[in-house]
Amino acid sequence: MLRVGLTGGIASGKSSVLERLAAAGFVSLDLDRVAHDVMAPGGAAHAAVLAAFGPAVRAADGSIDRKRLGPIVFGNPGARERLNAIVHPCVRDEEARRLAAIPERAGSVSVSDAALLVESGAHLRYDRLVVVWCSPEEQLRRLRNRDGLSEAAARERIAAQMPPEEKRRFAHFEIDTEGGFEETVARAQLLAGELDHLARMPSARAILTRERSESILANNPTAGPRGLDAQRLLERLSGEEHLEMNLLAALLDPAAQGPWYQAALPAAEEAPGPEILAAPLAFFCAARRGRDRDFLAAAAASLARLTHTAPQAIATAVLAAQVAADLLQGERGVEPSIAVAGAAAERWGGAAPDIGAVRSLAGRLVAANPRVAPELRRVVARFV
Repeated sequence: MLRVGLTGGIASGKSSVLERLAAAGFVSLDLDRVAHDVMAPGGAAHAAVLAAFGPAVRAADGSIDRKRLGPIVFGNPGARERLNAIVHPCVRDEEARRLAAIPERAGSVSVSDAALLVESGAHLRYDRLVVVWCSPEEQLRRLRNRDGLSEAAARERIAAQMPPEEKRRFAHFEIDTEGGFEETVARAQLLAGELDHLARMPSARAILTRERSESILANNPTAGPRGLDAQRLLERLSGEEHLEMNLLAALLDPAAQGPWYQAALPAAEEAPGPEILAAPLAFFCAARRGRDRDFLAAAAASLARLTHTAPQAIATAVLAAQVAADLLQGERGVEPSIAVAGAAAERWGGAAPDIGAVRSLAGRLVAANPRVAPELRRVVARFV
């Protein structure tokens, strides 16, 4: 099953897009509604939310009064983080339970819709990410009309989420809903066709050998950005099925402050660059997901944004990950790999990559006679 994440800002038109994708025959899950379910009496998050926010958010019937809870969490980032830390794991568990109950068939597609997929660092749980967006002015108008909010209250809720132009940087596909319902429907139908075609394509299995993997990872530079060296990254990922950005943000030194996507520090734009993590990331993605160049590009861009903000640094990390993936497979030479992946790197980073840095890293990865530490052998054995 091709798993698709659908996200966008509040009042951006996600629900309309989800409806059209559901009409195309895709399995659809509105995770914002799932969040309501887990917070309802008897739900997995109900008691914990009441314990965290007290009787002020408890309605007379014992349910959580969302009209009281809303102003608390939208006006206070700390309170919002506490709520998300309670609710998001419950939502993911419930999403997994519901999807597991659906018989899988060849070419099937599931679409999970949630406003905070990127902000929560969960967007890489999905094979592809679709971002729905419109202009901030249109978003404000829709939100006020829909929820009857004052302009100040509506702006506060919009400001609590990642700006659309930033969220779009994480997208495999985008849908602009500015033009209204009919245009949105037409674009959603085109997207449905693309996703259906993608789901029917045969998956490319990764062929990893322990010897080649150990060799390349042993040659990888030891000092990574913000304390994320290759072995430490792989050790953290060895028990995971997905890349969760909040988990990786917890590894940073100095520690991340605030959301994961705001963890990059200006001083970290110095060496080492994020391309140092290309080989371990490519190895993890190949072991867990097979050969999926588009997913790997999105993963490399997200990981790079954890430590760097410069577009060239992000593009360089994406290109390096693609080259490392080819080297791990024993495919292509370095130069053919650069030629194939250069355009994608520029697209995901927003600038031309530093090809010299990628060539230098690739040359080191394939150096002869690496010395493989026992600790690295043990980590690689968990994947291959």
